[in-house]
Amino acid sequence: MQLEVFEHLLRINTAFDQVARSLTALRKHRQFHPGELKRFLQASKEHRASLNSYLAAGIESAETDQAGRRFRRRLAQERRDEQGSREALSRHSSGVE
Repeated sequence: MQLEVFEHLLRINTAFDQVARSLTALRKHRQFHPGELKRFLQASKEHRASLNSYLAAGIESAETDQAGRRFRRRLAQERRDEQGSREALSRHSSGVE
């Protein structure tokens, strides 16, 4: 997974934090109805959770795929190493070098 994806996730969450702080701060201004600001705050929290869930699922899928590829490569390498060790041992025990 590219670092860029995690950096974007961080920026998105930082932006949602800023939205929440700003909506809360706007409550002190009389021209804004507190109930409406609360509704927008709750909507932003819902959207944040939905977006994080969606992005986390994509990250999990990509990470699982990458882990599977790495596991298969490691297993193949271990098999090659083991085969090479057996061949070397066989040559050594038969007196062939």
